[in-house]
Amino acid sequence: MRKVTKKITALLVGVSILATMTGCDMFRKTNKGKANLSWYMKLTDDEENPYHLEGEGTLAAVALENGYSTEYGIVRDGQIFLNINMVQNEIDPRFYYNKDSKMVMFTNATTIFETKIDSNTIGEETVDFTTCILDGDVCYVNIEFLKKYVDFKYKYVKEKDGMPARIVLTYQREAATVMTVDSDIEMRTGGNYQNLIVAEIPEDSKVTVIEESKNWDCVRTEDGLIGYVPTSELENKKTEKRSFKTDRDEYTHIQQEGQVSMAWHLLTNVDANAGLTEKLKNTKGLNVISPTWFIVKDGKGNLSSIASSDYVAEAHSKGLKVWALVSDLQKNGRKAVSKSLKSNLSRRRMVNDLMFYAEQYHFDGINVDFEYITEESAADYLQFLRELSIKCRAQGLVLSVDNYVPEAGATYYDMKQQGLLADYVAIMSYDEHATDADGAGSVSSLGFTENAIKETIELVGDASRVINGMPFYTTAWIETPANDSDGSGTYVTDSVNGDYYLTCQDISMDTANELYQAAGATPVFDDNTGQNQVSYEKGKSFVIIWLEDETSVKSRLDLMKNYKLGGAAYWSLGQESANIWNVVGEYFK
Repeated sequence: MRKVTKKITALLVGVSILATMTGCDMFRKTNKGKANLSWYMKLTDDEENPYHLEGEGTLAAVALENGYSTEYGIVRDGQIFLNINMVQNEIDPRFYYNKDSKMVMFTNATTIFETKIDSNTIGEETVDFTTCILDGDVCYVNIEFLKKYVDFKYKYVKEKDGMPARIVLTYQREAATVMTVDSDIEMRTGGNYQNLIVAEIPEDSKVTVIEESKNWDCVRTEDGLIGYVPTSELENKKTEKRSFKTDRDEYTHIQQEGQVSMAWHLLTNVDANAGLTEKLKNTKGLNVISPTWFIVKDGKGNLSSIASSDYVAEAHSKGLKVWALVSDLQKNGRKAVSKSLKSNLSRRRMVNDLMFYAEQYHFDGINVDFEYITEESAADYLQFLRELSIKCRAQGLVLSVDNYVPEAGATYYDMKQQGLLADYVAIMSYDEHATDADGAGSVSSLGFTENAIKETIELVGDASRVINGMPFYTTAWIETPANDSDGSGTYVTDSVNGDYYLTCQDISMDTANELYQAAGATPVFDDNTGQNQVSYEKGKSFVIIWLEDETSVKSRLDLMKNYKLGGAAYWSLGQESANIWNVVGEYFK
């Protein structure tokens, strides 16, 4: 009996080892069913109703580096066309489609190449293919047009034996892992034998590994079949270097010697320019000033200007560079900027007018502060920055762009692309708690600022061109018991201290000091925010202020130094206490 037990145990161990090696459940029947390839390759959103073209041509699945695109391609008259949205997301975001003019553009560091729907010309050049087409209202770009400006590889595989046509794209600019299939094998839709069969992959087929795992690897064949095969069936693992030409070196950047110390200067009328001397009297370590001179005033790209030659001369006499700010922060700004940006004519009017003003007033750079960009207008905005960057680069003007801190709600501002176009990318590391609806809190806690810096560096790819914007203001938060309030603000339920209404007011550094000193309160350092906090009673209300002072400014300048940033910026000149400049001056000698 003991010998039999040993044999059974040995058999079970052997089965276990085999199951582990093959990654299969040996006690279940292998699935012999085949996948619906139109559905699997994203040519339909369900298994019963494949997509259909509105015009002529053949649908083709698009095999990307890591899976099938949700945007199919079109083959028409022997020419291959790719969806413009897929092109922007996967190949190069610099391809841009303007719906109003029905025009496709590619913009590099120096030139805008334009073509129209159903055209065989690019600018003045005639080509032997149709550059782009529409199917319904969706733009598709000829793959040969793309290859004129971006280096990548493609392969077209015709429809055969029920297998959909495929456009196989290779554009990865890093090394790839390649292997060989060591026997005829079934590729499946998932990592086990119970998943459906994609195709039979012949022995010695070369595959690129998309994702490795213990028992099953996700791979792509040279013919664009993507799916899972047993790891044990792959051999000859190699690293294949893929080198594609790039024009990144053509994007030259102007960087001033040393770090930038820039103050945004809020101006609302021409006469206010005369106050510059007074504003600068206590400053130390400042080397750039950015006056709010230009505003997009309508949907035609017209700018209102309060620029001043005397202002520039005064700034230059004090050793300051002037980066004139253009914004969309006027009444109905969201509508005006959206309409202006989507028009080729209006965009170029803004660019040309800014160049005219630069020549007329002799300022040194342009600071773009568009805060009303929506996801729908983001592509138009980035095209504006491309067109503006060409002119700035040609005229030796510094281009800086202001951004919200990186977060899910504003990723479409695309700081990675901005890092290519702009000389400096500035983050507005404030308004962490901006309204009473946000709840009481710091305008810019140290953790909030550091996270913004780290995420921006990762996106831009060059810390020396990232500027951290810090607040020269703070917020007074007022909690008024519900029974004593006039009902303004945000109602807050507090089971411990009683319900109250929360209101807030932005105030300067000096005003904050005056308020808490008059109340006889003493600031206490708050470890959570890395800054001083003060609270006191005012009548029946309770006031809390997270102070902006020498402590908070020094902490943020330490972050600038530690992360080797391009510099710091301050919103806004005139809201700071005089002693702040002693701190700033220590970092910019």
